[in-house]
Amino acid sequence: MILFFNEKDNLVELMNYREDLEIKLQKVTLAIQEVVEDVYKTEQEKQKIIGKLIDFKEAIISKGIELHIELEAA
Repeated sequence: MILFFNEKDNLVELMNYREDLEIKLQKVTLAIQEVVEDVYKTEQEKQKIIGKLIDFKEAIISKGIELHIELEAA
């Protein structure tokens, strides 16, 4: 996807993509917190799930960097 800032439609598309990535980042952060607080999972289960969620979070951040999108910290 190539975006040019001098065209209104492409700027809107970039903004929508930024919002989408930020929402995904927030959801992953909330999911991590839910796993941490889950009293029914063992520590080993929690670490496995959290590891996968962190990988997903890093992928979202990497996509933002790739597209030169500055994401709000979640």
